[in-house]
Amino acid sequence: MKTRVLAVLATGLTAMMVAGRPVPAAAPVTPRVREVADLSLRDVAVAVYDSLHPVIYYNPSLMKQFGPDLALFFMAHEHAHIALKHTRAGALRASDPSQRDRLLQQKELEADCLAAQRLGNEGREGALAAVRFFSRLGDRSFDAEHPTGTTRAAKILSCMPR
Repeated sequence: MKTRVLAVLATGLTAMMVAGRPVPAAAPVTPRVREVADLSLRDVAVAVYDSLHPVIYYNPSLMKQFGPDLALFFMAHEHAHIALKHTRAGALRASDPSQRDRLLQQKELEADCLAAQRLGNEGREGALAAVRFFSRLGDRSFDAEHPTGTTRAAKILSCMPR
């Protein structure tokens, strides 16, 4: 099951159409994304959008610590950043740091939502693992650029298929 979900994430809308799943009208098309393992990465994963060569760097050691369901969500989240063409450029140009942080937090919530939608019912356990993970964080966040755990958990729940 997880292999099939990852295949849908990797091939985007084409796989959704072949599988007979409804394709959201405004769903972005995902270019082929290279995934690079990097044990020195301090974060679980980081997406770098480039229109021709997008890359997701991930730390396999950290992924393993979180377990397969949560790792599935984290990778879906990074693929969503790529699909949404998220970069930090616009936010970093903001003159007010709080405005920059709000813009970056919005991108995180957009990626959470698209990840939950793309995982669908087949990847439901991954999305639910993320809801549990972020719920435990409560009103804390990793940094000013990320929303609180409560906010992220609520967003994921609201975007999951019924």
